Amino acid sequence: MKQIKVNSFRDIVLDDLQHVTFNTPAYNNDVTYSPTCMTLEELGSFKFTKKYNLIYQNETLVNGCDINQFFKKQATDVLEKIITTQQDKFFMLIDHGIFDHYTLRQHPNCQTWPRKYFAPFLGRTHHGIRDAAVIEKMRKHWFCTVMARNDVFRGKMFDWVIDHGLDKHNKISYLGVGEGGSRSLKTIESQNIVSKHRNLIPFNNFEPEGPPDDNEGRIEKAMPLYDCLFNLVLETFSASQNAYHTEKALNTILYGHIPIVVGGDGSMKKMQDMGIIIPDYIQWSIWDDIPIDQLNYSKLEIMQRQILDFCTKYDLNEISKDWYPYAIKNFEKFLQLDQMCLNEEQEICRWILKSTHNINNKKYQYLYAPN
Repeated sequence: MKQIKVNSFRDIVLDDLQHVTFNTPAYNNDVTYSPTCMTLEELGSFKFTKKYNLIYQNETLVNGCDINQFFKKQATDVLEKIITTQQDKFFMLIDHGIFDHYTLRQHPNCQTWPRKYFAPFLGRTHHGIRDAAVIEKMRKHWFCTVMARNDVFRGKMFDWVIDHGLDKHNKISYLGVGEGGSRSLKTIESQNIVSKHRNLIPFNNFEPEGPPDDNEGRIEKAMPLYDCLFNLVLETFSASQNAYHTEKALNTILYGHIPIVVGGDGSMKKMQDMGIIIPDYIQWSIWDDIPIDQLNYSKLEIMQRQILDFCTKYDLNEISKDWYPYAIKNFEKFLQLDQMCLNEEQEICRWILKSTHNINNKKYQYLYAPN
């Protein structure tokens, strides 16, 4: 039987169906397709000519798009305008965190599919051992946090670590590199780093030889972090409304860590939706759905208070032993992520074919038939 592939719904080619892809991958551009629309503005002005329209982001499991221009409200407003002004057409949206699905589903000519097992930065995870034997049962450090690019919230995280002396017993890296080029350590502009301890940056207390100089080298390297329990991740675009995972969040599973992902609204729940077990050692649901950049409360500070409180009340060895079997389950689940994604795509293909009245078209039945 023909095997389905990632984004297998691309194979559905019908006279009255238009595929509309948007955005440009941030890496591995050579293995993807040319997008129909590169920007939100292009999507808003695109001329839809067919009865059925399938809209999805231009990425796979080996490349991923940045979302710096596709924030939730703006993107939803653009798509809602398209839907309401073209009610003679039917729109199907495949999405994994950009759009407000509740708003779009209020329109009878639009249906949405929120993907659960799609991780476009999977191909960006570290190149270390993919064997559960690498997961350590006993941990030596409560947490690690690894931050490369200069960011105001990462600066606040670094200040918290230094102010509380947490760098003495935990693994910390904050390089403060800029946006451009290879993000080399040689090009750090310390005057642009937002931290009261910027004189310490670049800071790394667990790699004696220092981290690789270039961004690609740092991404590929499996760091000596397996002996840490929590991984405090300050995700890319953390101030966005979108739950967005890069390799930083995904790598926590490969290290056997308890992921603590501070990012767009619902970032922790999004990992749970992928089948990842996240314990309630700290009450992360308190802050998961609130934004990071609001006045009067601080998502980052709530998490920090919880971590400090937990680490002073409990024994690291006991929590390590308690967590170990779940770390193994998460690791094994993660290695099956591509297959779980394909299983979900079978249902997506079934939905598309049913919506376009082609569910009995034998040409495409292999897309949703069991393997």
